[in-house]
Amino acid sequence: MTWLAAGQALPAVPPPDPAVAGAQAASELQLPGPALTLSPSTKGYVNLTEWLWITSSMWHPLTTSAQACNAGGCVTAVASATPSYVTWNTGDGTTVTCNGPGVPYNTALPATSQTTTCSHTYTTTSAGQPSSDGNPNDAAFPITATITWTVAWSGPNGSAGALPSLTTQGTTTLQVAQIESVNN
Repeated sequence: MTWLAAGQALPAVPPPDPAVAGAQAASELQLPGPALTLSPSTKGYVNLTEWLWITSSMWHPLTTSAQACNAGGCVTAVASATPSYVTWNTGDGTTVTCNGPGVPYNTALPATSQTTTCSHTYTTTSAGQPSSDGNPNDAAFPITATITWTVAWSGPNGSAGALPSLTTQGTTTLQVAQIESVNN
């Protein structure tokens, strides 16, 4: 309860803090999960580099806005999420961090004319791993790619701030076999 002297006006209520609207906007962001692509894609092989990438068309900032109101007025802020990096859990105990979506392997080009910084080389087969149908011949490494998004908000009069990062995930599996050669 607030006591006022006769003729005294109620103190003005300030509008909401723009950070409140920014946090609200961030909670409404619809961030896509990554679609994982590997090459070789159907089956990997021990000691053969496996290229890792996600769809590059999703590698851009996403934004949304929200409004917060109270007795002092309304304020609108925009939240933006920008993909920062992808962390791949390759299923064999290895984690690979890539600073971008990765580079698609182009089967039309010779392997010697292509490079990637987002890859993994398996040193063991996937034998003994779980299989989706219970058949031990279908054993595969579970692979998870997690995108970490940097989140920030901006509001009126140049107000802005950082918010906690967000993550989205995608999963797939990969059978990894051993190739042996015999010299005659």
